[in-house]
Amino acid sequence: MKPILVIFDGSNFYHCAKRLAPKVHLTNFNYYKLAQTICNHNNPNVEYCVGEIRKERHNPKSVKLYSQQQALFYNLEQQNITIRKGYMLKHNSVYTEKGVDVRIAVDILRGALKDEFSRCFVVSSDTDIIPAITDARKTRKKIIYVGFKDFISHAMRANCTGAYIITKQILNCCQKCQ
Repeated sequence: MKPILVIFDGSNFYHCAKRLAPKVHLTNFNYYKLAQTICNHNNPNVEYCVGEIRKERHNPKSVKLYSQQQALFYNLEQQNITIRKGYMLKHNSVYTEKGVDVRIAVDILRGALKDEFSRCFVVSSDTDIIPAITDARKTRKKIIYVGFKDFISHAMRANCTGAYIITKQILNCCQKCQ
């Protein structure tokens, strides 16, 4: 039996999860348990894709964000989750995440073409990856959209094989004890 792949769009996951369950602490969270719950399988391959924060000299906010992200990375590594990093582009003092959507799209399409998974669960509402999803589906792979209650992407849902909706209760069940 081929593996199951669960891909988290880190930034998308963070913002949707925080809107749905603001008290859930996502730096210390059981992402692997959530992945198991989503795909109903004990041993999925899990990827977490996110723009890497860099410390900037004389910028206390970047130091704090960098430290928090390093704690997140440590938590993910302890759960044997593969971290795929994009980068943060600064333009006019505004940061934009770059390379993450492309990384997700490439992993979906490469995995489908190389027959690396039987099913792929995509925890993202970003419609930029729909072309990769539709091409992966042409290989007869099941690509399942994972969205959040009250924040569902109808375009993602329409272009995927199926859907799984995360609720506040599911997030609370995956919260690690402090």
